[in-house]
Amino acid sequence: MIDGIITPAIRDIDYLAPCAPYPAIPSGVTIHENSIYRFSIPTDEQPTLTIVDYIPDYNGNFIKPGYYELALSDDREFLYLIESKDLIAVIPVFKLAENEIEVEKSRKKEEKHRPTRQEKFQKIIDIKYAKTGATVPKKDYTHLEASIEYIKEGGYYLIRYEKGFIRAWGAIKVKQ
Repeated sequence: MIDGIITPAIRDIDYLAPCAPYPAIPSGVTIHENSIYRFSIPTDEQPTLTIVDYIPDYNGNFIKPGYYELALSDDREFLYLIESKDLIAVIPVFKLAENEIEVEKSRKKEEKHRPTRQEKFQKIIDIKYAKTGATVPKKDYTHLEASIEYIKEGGYYLIRYEKGFIRAWGAIKVKQ
């Protein structure tokens, strides 16, 4: 500060932001152009995977211990390991199983099903929620499960994904 004059280098950054020659985001990619938003998973309800140990890869990077969301891609070829909407790892699926018998049983149940007294009351409650503009509470339960296991013989982590009737297995090969 010279004689009570504030130099431009000391001014608030918000004051200079509109006339700054460089963009606010150096890479030019905003948060909604991130891969997790562009190639988003179908729903927000995915199983949670708990990782206890550090998982290193061949490039010297590692996955930290913590809680991660595990999602299956739409084409069912990859498992996505997600932490706070950030894509941490893409894991190839080597085995996929969909229990067709269970799917057919549930479809036949839906066709033959007559509404019960509880379902009639639920319909009335849904109408009341719709009038007020509030969101209807979820009523369907989908089985969600994710697990990870280290296989010493092959030197890899086996990841199992299960959501509803779909099961997928992926592997992360680790450097030993």
